[in-house]
Amino acid sequence: MKPAVLLLLFTLPAYAQHFSARSVCPVSQIHQTLTVPDSPEHTVSLDQRQCHWLQPLELAGQRTSDYTTYGVDDVHAATAHDHGYATGSTSTSAQYFLEYDGGSEMNHGAPVRLSGTWKFTGGTASLCGLTGSGTYRAQPNAEGGMEFLMEGNYEIIRDACPANKP
Repeated sequence: MKPAVLLLLFTLPAYAQHFSARSVCPVSQIHQTLTVPDSPEHTVSLDQRQCHWLQPLELAGQRTSDYTTYGVDDVHAATAHDHGYATGSTSTSAQYFLEYDGGSEMNHGAPVRLSGTWKFTGGTASLCGLTGSGTYRAQPNAEGGMEFLMEGNYEIIRDACPANKP
């Protein structure tokens, strides 16, 4: 008796896309830092940055425009935990939303290297049902901001949109 072999191939749906994009975020327009008195060099910061794509994302055939980040940094001397959100729009005014979580290497209170993960948390209009995730890396630039490389995958799950529900 010959053994039966069952081979299943799993592929990403046709609308799933991989991407790599670059952006720059200048010095924060809004930045508030509080000292936590439990140990030396412990601070918590809240900031907001207006960022610009150097190599924009293309989501569902639409180029992304500038985006805004909202972040919290928990700094302990030479390391930090970073968590936050970003919102942006596309050439057709559809909005996308993402959440990020990562860490930073610090030197005298300033980040010298960031890395972490991100995930899309949704979108509007033609980006309704947007999902996906990936990684990011960043380093300071000469102007005092941060330059980011973001990589990952996304897909649009139309069944998740209210207009597509029975």
